[in-house]
Amino acid sequence: MASAGDNNVHSPVSTPSLSGYSASSEGSLGSADEGDFSGMVVDPLLPSEEVAFGSVSEMGRGRKIIEDALSLRPCFCVWADGSEMHFFAVFDGHGGHEVAALCRDQMHAILAEELAVAAAAYREAHQQEDQEAEFRAWEAALKRSFERADALGALESAGTIMGSTAVVALLVRDFILVANCGDSRAVLCRAGGAIPLSQDHKLDRPDERARIAASGDTVFYYDGQLRVRGILAMSRALGHRLLKPAVICDPEITITTRSEEDDCLILASDGLWDAVSNQVACDIAWECLEDMSNEAAQYGGSALVGPDEDEWCVDAAIVLTRLALARGSRDDISVVVVDLKMMD
Repeated sequence: MASAGDNNVHSPVSTPSLSGYSASSEGSLGSADEGDFSGMVVDPLLPSEEVAFGSVSEMGRGRKIIEDALSLRPCFCVWADGSEMHFFAVFDGHGGHEVAALCRDQMHAILAEELAVAAAAYREAHQQEDQEAEFRAWEAALKRSFERADALGALESAGTIMGSTAVVALLVRDFILVANCGDSRAVLCRAGGAIPLSQDHKLDRPDERARIAASGDTVFYYDGQLRVRGILAMSRALGHRLLKPAVICDPEITITTRSEEDDCLILASDGLWDAVSNQVACDIAWECLEDMSNEAAQYGGSALVGPDEDEWCVDAAIVLTRLALARGSRDDISVVVVDLKMMD
């Protein structure tokens, strides 16, 4: 794996009132016996690794239905060595909520299946730990999962232009994997700085414009934005059957080595990022978590850790959402905050 700078981000080998807000967390798929990689799913009710997280989704101003969806699955499966894996994702629907909702309900289950196959193959081929082989296996499982979700989304969107972005974060051992397709974003807050773990698939990217041109399709301005065929203002997404082959589902994947200086991870739809910069989001999220951590230490409280959402992380997500609204965001806003200090 090649390392990008000093941030330990690896590129893959192949290329409180809560009124008005909804916080969502959903349960597990089931459980599997140790060594049984056919199911490879762990009951999250008794997690052995601490993970604190929280989320908020807010419907955009003037909209009748929220098209964003969130999936929060701590301890959703285990890897070949028994390490727990945690799944967090944001999906931003376009042309309707159906594809985003499908991804919310299915993506983690699809990925668990793909990781089960990958884990079995890895254990058979490697008697000792091989980090590069693990990276390749994880990357392949993520890519296959996006392909399968895209196929389901294309069926859901048959005859329409419905689709969804997908930014998925997978936490395992000392690594953070992010797979991104679209313009939702993952940002790591480390030692006070903001490190983007994904790159938006916007149409101002020369590489994406060149790829679309090579496919024989067109990009032009409509309603003040560059759009594929004047319709979709991004180059990659799930679903969007009528916009293929220009709009592809192939995710860009980064693998980042965890550091003791990691503070938190933020996943959000563009309703946040269009109004709040990466650095400002990190500053606010960590200030919220630090203030609440100090308060808990002073009064003897503790964060809620487990399958349910942590109120501190939820509060941080709410503050970010309110800031985006105050700055004029009219889009749906969905934010996930993961407190990485709780995982040390």
